[in-house]
Amino acid sequence: MTPLLAVLGLTLAVVVVIISILNHRVKMRMIKDGHVDENSIKILSQQNSGLKLDTLKWGIILLFGGLGLIVLEYVPYGYDYHGSHGSPLPFGIEAVSLAIGFLVYYFIARNMNKNS
Repeated sequence: MTPLLAVLGLTLAVVVVIISILNHRVKMRMIKDGHVDENSIKILSQQNSGLKLDTLKWGIILLFGGLGLIVLEYVPYGYDYHGSHGSPLPFGIEAVSLAIGFLVYYFIARNMNKNS
């Protein structure tokens, strides 16, 4: 499972880098050819901020998801792997930590949009 996640992560990273390079080339060509006005600058800056917010969102969600898993390592909950009589505590802790991550992202994104 881990090699599959590594390959998926590497593929995603390569795709993001390629998209960033292509966007940069389009912007440079537009500037070089003189197709830049107020509307095109606004559109290009909005595309860039959307990618930044998506990256921020997933970074925060993964951070808080990981923190939830770390907390689970230290909380005794008595999960039974052989039956269905396990505690729902691990699922609750992970759900709450992910929800906190989403809320943190929401407030950061809202403040970023207010400032721009």
